[in-house]
Amino acid sequence: MTLNRRKFTRIALIGGASFAASSGIFFPKPSEAVIWGLALRGLTAPGVFGSLVRFAAGRVIRGALSGAFGPSQEELLQIQLADKDFIERRFTQNRTQFAQAESTIFWGQQRQDKWGPNVGFGFVQEYQDEISTAKISGPTMTGIHVASQFLAKQGLSPSEVAGSLMPVRSQFDDWGTWEGDNDPSIGASYGVGFTNYLTLLGEVTSRYDLIQPGRGGRGEVQLIVEAGGQPRRDIIVQVKFS
Repeated sequence: MTLNRRKFTRIALIGGASFAASSGIFFPKPSEAVIWGLALRGLTAPGVFGSLVRFAAGRVIRGALSGAFGPSQEELLQIQLADKDFIERRFTQNRTQFAQAESTIFWGQQRQDKWGPNVGFGFVQEYQDEISTAKISGPTMTGIHVASQFLAKQGLSPSEVAGSLMPVRSQFDDWGTWEGDNDPSIGASYGVGFTNYLTLLGEVTSRYDLIQPGRGGRGEVQLIVEAGGQPRRDIIVQVKFS
C-alpha cells in the first residue's frame, strides 16, 4: 500500500487506537518491547550523530564539501537542497560533519523549540537509481537515537543496526515537533505525529503522543522496527521536557 503523508496521517488519526491495534499496519503487537526514559534538555545533534557513528557503522567523511572522498555531485546537490529546507525551518544550530553508514550519508543540526531542543537529520537515499534525501526531526529522530543504542545492546552488529534504522526510501519528510506534526501539507494534528519509511533490511514506523504539554511535561515516542528477520521491536521513549 502506497500512501502520501496526508492520507497516512488521516488514516492513522481517524482509526485511532482501535485501528492501530487491529490493522497490523501501523502499530502491531510487538514481539519485543523496551521502555526508555530521556531528558530532552540533554539531546543534541552532535550527541545523536555520535551514537549513529558508533552504533551504526558510521565513518566521518573527510573533505565532504570539497568532494574529496565525499558525496558525489548528485548527492551533494541533494544535500544542499535539504539544507535549504532545514534553514527554512530554523534547524541551524550545532551542525555536524557528514558521515557514511551502509547505503546512506547522514548529518544533523538542531533548533530550540518551546519545550526543549529539536534535533533534525538528513539522510541521502537511493531508490531505483534515483538519489534523494529523507529529512527526519523531533520525536522520530529521538526514537532512532535510542533505538541505535538498544539494538546494539541486544547484540546486533553496527551493519545490522544501520540496515534496520537508516532510511533508504521515505515517501515524505518528517518535520515532527514536541507539540505534534506541524507539516502544513497534512493539516493540523496537534499532540500527535506519525511516520513510516523503508530501510535496507525492513521498515520503521513511528508514532508520537504529547502526554503533558509545557515545561516539566512529557511526550511518548513509539518506534516499531521490523527488519532482517529479527523479532519485531517496539521501542518506547518517554521524553521529559526541559
